[in-house]
Amino acid sequence: MNSFALEPMYGSILVALAAAAAVVIVVAVFTPPTANPGHRRVLILLRSIAAIALLLVVFRPSIIRTDKRPADATLVVAVDLSRSMTLPDNESTDRWTTQVKAWRQLAEGLKQFQETLDVQLVGYDRAPRMMADAGVDGLDEFRPEGDLTDLSQAVAFSLQAAGANPLAGVVFMGDGRHTAPLAATNPNDRDRVNTQALGAQRTVETFNAMGVPFWSIPIGPAGGALESRDAAIEGLDDSFQLFAGNEFDVSFQLLARGLAGVEVPVRLTWIDTEGNRSDAADRSIIAEASDELVGMVIPLIAPKPGAYRLEVEAVKQSGELVTGNNRQTAFVDIREGGGRILFLEGTLRPEQTFLRRALRRFPDLDLRFKWIRRDRRWPVDLDDWLQPGKFDIYIIGDLDAAALGDDQLQELAETVAQGAGLITLGGYQAYGSGGYADSPLADVLPIRMDPSRRRDVNSPRPPGGDNEAHIPGPLPIQLRRAHPITDLGGQDPPSVWRQLPPLTGANRLVGAKVAPGVEVLLQTADQQPLMVVGEYGRGRVASLAFDSTWRWWRDGKSEMHRRFWRQTMLWLLSREETGGDRIVLELDARRFAIENPPEFRARVGSVDENAPQRELVAEIIDANDVATAVAFSTESTEGAGATAIKGMIPKLEPGFYRLRVRSAQASDSIQPAELAFQAVDESRELAQPMADPVYLRQLAEITADHGGAAFTADEVEALIETVASRRRQAETPIIEKYRLGDGPISGWILFALFTGCLSAEWLLRRRWGLA
Repeated sequence: MNSFALEPMYGSILVALAAAAAVVIVVAVFTPPTANPGHRRVLILLRSIAAIALLLVVFRPSIIRTDKRPADATLVVAVDLSRSMTLPDNESTDRWTTQVKAWRQLAEGLKQFQETLDVQLVGYDRAPRMMADAGVDGLDEFRPEGDLTDLSQAVAFSLQAAGANPLAGVVFMGDGRHTAPLAATNPNDRDRVNTQALGAQRTVETFNAMGVPFWSIPIGPAGGALESRDAAIEGLDDSFQLFAGNEFDVSFQLLARGLAGVEVPVRLTWIDTEGNRSDAADRSIIAEASDELVGMVIPLIAPKPGAYRLEVEAVKQSGELVTGNNRQTAFVDIREGGGRILFLEGTLRPEQTFLRRALRRFPDLDLRFKWIRRDRRWPVDLDDWLQPGKFDIYIIGDLDAAALGDDQLQELAETVAQGAGLITLGGYQAYGSGGYADSPLADVLPIRMDPSRRRDVNSPRPPGGDNEAHIPGPLPIQLRRAHPITDLGGQDPPSVWRQLPPLTGANRLVGAKVAPGVEVLLQTADQQPLMVVGEYGRGRVASLAFDSTWRWWRDGKSEMHRRFWRQTMLWLLSREETGGDRIVLELDARRFAIENPPEFRARVGSVDENAPQRELVAEIIDANDVATAVAFSTESTEGAGATAIKGMIPKLEPGFYRLRVRSAQASDSIQPAELAFQAVDESRELAQPMADPVYLRQLAEITADHGGAAFTADEVEALIETVASRRRQAETPIIEKYRLGDGPISGWILFALFTGCLSAEWLLRRRWGLA
């Protein structure tokens, strides 16, 4: 709409009229004195034009144009860049294709507002970010590759993306699934994924308070009762260390969604190194609820020695879209024979601590510790722990015979006779001092004992020890006889034993029995026996007079300590091994997500202090037997000749691999060490195939009073019309005023007209000889 107005100088129309009257009077009264009427008319015309120009300046006429148009604002469009957008949207296309199509249609329709509406394109997955190109083709160069979706950050970032401009609204596309975890969430809450997206709701409430509409475009199929069917295996241990023929329990969980009343078969399968499969067990579960987590424990018998994979699989159900979570695999190392050890101790001494630490490094030796305190009623009841087949080796420390009682000691003697191993350690209540000379173990042990040395368990211990029953330290160890137990490696075994720190003391044994198989392996300088071994029935027995091998650790001889005790256990199990060097390889996890690779460590030690450190090589071998070197760093080690490395498994494609550590020297006789492992794609984005359009609709409804709403991908035209309606509601009056003389063009025209007319009038008067 246009209008005309006068804006006189000084803001007064009276002053302007007075000035106009004065100008008219001057022009009319003070006429040029000339007799020529033509000259007179010309001069009056020039003066009148100049007067009109002057009056225009005085009255300042203006044309005012009033118009309405939307104020400048920003529209934020957020698109989902996570991997869940690669999942199906319908039978013919995926969610990403649907989203790109919706964006192109929206961007094309918003071009009509480009003068006043700034469109900002935001992409989000684990974290939101601005997209450089907000044009129609803005998504063509992208692919959905995000490993997590954080709706909270994405919605909050939309508020910031507008910058200093007013926010016209937010268009939010995606499947509505929030997969980013929060530490504060209860890990036992199976619905924790969407409870963590509450931050998005709070931000949309802020939009509502600001009067900003939130428009959502949910993409992807909603999860109905049948569509959300899923059977998943969870919680299976990634590895087992077992012994052939032993029974063990396999524990795991079966997650059943949308399968209430449906029988779900579960299969357990052994897979050997050649890929051969054999059935291990079959079970079936019928879930009672639509979303149920069922714990399962299945007993199995370990097969013959070797390396295996144990696959636990829930059979695919009708209507199940995601099957990658239907199975889990555990790595099983099965060794020959048993290795279950029971350690019975009466006094908590450093020896038991370091012995347990030494055996902990060996997965084929499973040790259980039992502390029998003096303030409990004796004899203690060990249930069936001493029966044949329960444990393979028994260790008795500084424990009085009365703590076990004759009945249980007789049971232990019969267990040893049937093939179990037995170790007795030195101590104040060991051997004759502890009452074993008159116990059923007297015939089992390979040493002679004196009943007269019996001492009461509650009597105070002599400050300097009992010289009749104990040998004071320091007490160097001498090798009496070569044996698989005492072979710690090196070219000169006796010198290896002389390198060890002396004992703090030892029991004074009466002597070794004279019987087949009884041997004194270690002794003092004056030939007092320190370690005697023998046999009883089908079992093996070792009696040690000392209890201070823990000092080997303090002197940097931990590798010798481990070897001594391991070889003792293996001899008792009738599984002697050489004392040669070997590589010990450890991997923090045998089954892990590809984005969280674990650390590995390898160590090889040598008892020969003059041996040079080895150079090791670490490599990963894939399913095609292709080896790839792995970077690692060298660690500081205890003792000379030891080598230790550590490194990280690199990021791998999902699949089964082997980690191998070997010597870099081809001539080295040390055997490589290998561990099989699995890299798993555990992407939360692909674990749940259903979208959550309800959640995005709920967010849009929060701003319903300001025009917020949810639209399908086929309703983009309706969304564009809604945006247009909001832009019309946001129109404000725009006043444009064009006042004569304000601009340089009109100002110069008036000035030229005024000065030109007066100049011409002056020149004509001179030419015509007028005053």
